[in-house]
Amino acid sequence: MAGKRHDMTGPFIFLGRMVCLSLLALLRILWFFFRGILRMFRYVLAQCGRAVRFAVRAVKHAFAEHNRPAEVLLQDVRRARGRDREQFRHQVLRFFGMYLFGEHGFLRTSFNYVLPVISVVFLIGVVHYGLGMEYALSIVCNGEEIGIVNSESEFEQAEEEVRQRVANAGQEVKLDFHPVYSLRIVADDDQYLSAHTIADRLLAGSRAELSEAYGVYVDGEFVGAVQDTDAVSEYMDDALNEYARGLDSLVNEVYYAKKITYQEGLYLAESVKDTDEMIAFLTKETQQESRYAVKENDTPQLIAAKYNMTTDALHKLNPGMQEDLKTGTLLRVTTLSRYIPIAYTRTLTLTSYIGYGSVRVETSALNLGVEEVLSRGVIGERTSEVLVTYMDGAESSREVLKTAVTRQPVPEQIGVGTYTAKPSSSSTVFTGTGKYGWPVNGGYVSDGFISDRNHKGIDIAAPMGTEIYAADGGTVVAAGWNSGGYGNYVIIEHEDGYRTLYGHCSRVVCYEGQTVKRGQLIANVGSTGDSSGPHCHFEVRINNIPVNPGNYLRVNVGS
Repeated sequence: MAGKRHDMTGPFIFLGRMVCLSLLALLRILWFFFRGILRMFRYVLAQCGRAVRFAVRAVKHAFAEHNRPAEVLLQDVRRARGRDREQFRHQVLRFFGMYLFGEHGFLRTSFNYVLPVISVVFLIGVVHYGLGMEYALSIVCNGEEIGIVNSESEFEQAEEEVRQRVANAGQEVKLDFHPVYSLRIVADDDQYLSAHTIADRLLAGSRAELSEAYGVYVDGEFVGAVQDTDAVSEYMDDALNEYARGLDSLVNEVYYAKKITYQEGLYLAESVKDTDEMIAFLTKETQQESRYAVKENDTPQLIAAKYNMTTDALHKLNPGMQEDLKTGTLLRVTTLSRYIPIAYTRTLTLTSYIGYGSVRVETSALNLGVEEVLSRGVIGERTSEVLVTYMDGAESSREVLKTAVTRQPVPEQIGVGTYTAKPSSSSTVFTGTGKYGWPVNGGYVSDGFISDRNHKGIDIAAPMGTEIYAADGGTVVAAGWNSGGYGNYVIIEHEDGYRTLYGHCSRVVCYEGQTVKRGQLIANVGSTGDSSGPHCHFEVRINNIPVNPGNYLRVNVGS
């Protein structure tokens, strides 16, 4: 039988129609948009045309007013041309005079319209010229122009620098700065002054003894001047390289923690130092003693390494120091302090531990009120990449670059017992392991294990229909009628291979193959099979051999 063919062209036709409709809608929107712009453009042109026509009419009217008296004078010239030559000449001169210079003359009329246009053009030219000029602040101090700057802050920085140069020399120099600022046009040969140049010019105006040298600045602070910067710079570089060679290979970079710069200019002669004196000043060292509070997991070796000390030196400063340090103990440590500290960094990978919490879990595996650790917690682990910065050999800061959890912590599980089944009388006591819970909701032991008739379990007497629970979790391997005398019964096999049996039930509410939990309802008390009254026959079997259930029950202990 041939299969039914499906026509696949329908969806494509529908899709094509939708695309066409969308394009038509888009074109229609664009048409309305451009038509609106065209209408607006036409409206603007129409308004401009009206303005031009109005201006032309105004000019034509003005010149028409001028031509009326001119026509009258022209007629007088025509009448005088054939009569009297002198009168004719007089009328011609009168005509040209009135036509050109009269109240409605050509020149006056033109002047009234042309002069405003010329004025506007001239004003635009002046503004354009002014905007094209460059302006700057001119500084005049003590009646003399120092130069031009971009802002007043340049002069303020120069003032501060002059004060630094003077203070460093220790020489008393009278400084009287009263700058006057004015705005002026920048000429082609003008140059903007820096704060250093202004400082040089201010000092040049003083009466102090000056010298051309190179100022040495440490983090922007003036510390003196030298004639030769190459020798100073070379020595500082060599000292840094020598320090770096004494470090291990884990160091990333070594550098001076303060920036040294040199600036050529005029300085007080007293502040100029020779090369050796400047080097000694920049490289001076001092030993300082401080206190360190011991932290958790600190050892003498770790503390000594942190402060670039030997362990012997640490013990010498702290007589009687124990290897097992108590957190919070104050120790004496020494630190080396340079005027310009040498800093270096290391990238370390550190492992830290993540503590675990605890989770309380309700479980019928434990009797009500009993708490027990079901599973131990597991500590987690975290690795961190840390950038450690050292200053003169002592650790100064740490920056965590990245972290990764290599092992997640597992919380400790604390079981909270919810199993409530127990004998109806507190005099029924079992001191077994508690592996199995009391299987009946109440009841009492009416016949024990073995007894006088080789009893294979214990009988728990209870009213007809009382609930019977699984003593522990497992799989139901038998459920229903037993012809061997148990009547309606249930057998559960547990994970460790042990089995529990529940006999003489009035009703079974589980089925073979079912997985049940501890405390789950599986049957009701009855008197089926070989029974003389309502009770639950309870057995514990190992390898199908009955053992004393009392060894596995723990009820009413300590009550």
